[in-house]
Amino acid sequence: MEVGSVEGEVLSYTGVDVSGGMLSVARDRIRESVPGLKRIMRKRRVEAMPRLASATAGADAVGLDEGGVPVVLALDGRVRLVLGDAERGLPAPPPVGNTKGPVDKPAAKYDTVIQTFGLCSVADPARLLANMAAKVQPDTGRILLLEHGRGHYDWINRMLDKYAPAHFHKYGCWWNRDIEQLVRQAAQTVPGLEVVSLERPGWFQAGTTFLIELRVKSQSAQAGGNVKKA
Repeated sequence: MEVGSVEGEVLSYTGVDVSGGMLSVARDRIRESVPGLKRIMRKRRVEAMPRLASATAGADAVGLDEGGVPVVLALDGRVRLVLGDAERGLPAPPPVGNTKGPVDKPAAKYDTVIQTFGLCSVADPARLLANMAAKVQPDTGRILLLEHGRGHYDWINRMLDKYAPAHFHKYGCWWNRDIEQLVRQAAQTVPGLEVVSLERPGWFQAGTTFLIELRVKSQSAQAGGNVKKA
């Protein structure tokens, strides 16, 4: 059976994280979830997990360039886990084609980009959103976000503000950011970025949890939308 011959088939998967520990967990789960990987992947990674480069990292650190460094490459590169910083840039999609013959040209964009609890954890949320927008297929592609931040009620937000520094030092995220404002501002500045839906599910979460769907309009779609009827 050729790759892409089944309707709705996931042609490739690329996971990106700055944490080697999280990628180790992801490796275990993807090995269990993807058919055939148990036969070709060791139960445990033998090689030491590389360290992500930073401004103070030594010469043995990696991933400074845009896209990071793969720590899992399977099924002709169609299943990847990448150690990298999405705030610096995202890896391009892998080539997809018949695994028994020449692969097609690399896809320029992803069909879907999914991010969980990232806007609270990076120094520049707008840049992260712009990076995701740059890698998703215009018009038909989607960016799906699961986030947490400021809620509906002032008393909850005051509590979030009070304990935000301690929470950041322990978990690395600012849980009191105004996520809706960040996303809507990005939609005004990132070319083509558009909010499809923004929901705050679960009344017991008091508006602190966000499910957000974004898309990027192509230049032709933007131009068409600006044409006035005679």
